[in-house]
Amino acid sequence: MRRLVMATVIAGFLASPAFAHCDSVDGPVAGAAIEALETGNVNLALPYAPASAEDEIKAAHRMALKAKGDGKAAAEVAQRWFMETVVRLHREGEGAAYTGLQPAGINHGPVIPAAEKALETGDPAQVKTLLSGAVERLLEDRFKAAQKVLESTRNTPPQTADTVAEARERVNAEFAFIEYAEGIHAALKAEGHAH
Repeated sequence: MRRLVMATVIAGFLASPAFAHCDSVDGPVAGAAIEALETGNVNLALPYAPASAEDEIKAAHRMALKAKGDGKAAAEVAQRWFMETVVRLHREGEGAAYTGLQPAGINHGPVIPAAEKALETGDPAQVKTLLSGAVERLLEDRFKAAQKVLESTRNTPPQTADTVAEARERVNAEFAFIEYAEGIHAALKAEGHAH
């Protein structure tokens, strides 16, 4: 159970919108793919996928550029296909599933815009405030939930079959809080977005 809870917490961090924003039509990966087609420079898209995907991206780029010359409809299909190819390979490089391009304008919450602004301005203060506040609130909520269970149960070992259920509820509440805290710590120590 401990590993399941920890994996769930970490998966929640990694599958959060922060990582999913790479899938959107107006995200940085699709934008790089469009720019690579518009300029004819495939190198603009290559950094968004692992080196092992370069040959596939280059081949797709050549095909998409060729299709662009076959009229407006062909150019639109080629652009969409090339974006999908680059985003798919990007997601594979993250070890994440590709579920298709997401529409533009999705609200990814406050952290992504704050992180992007921090990179532009060189000041991560807003990101620090957002994250530390969220961790503090969520940890406090989990702690209060555990305390509520602990206060309503006896803290004695189960002596009879009738007291096992109560002891199990107490143990589950204790582990849920501890594993949540451990999961956050593991996520904080985890390597960042890499290919």
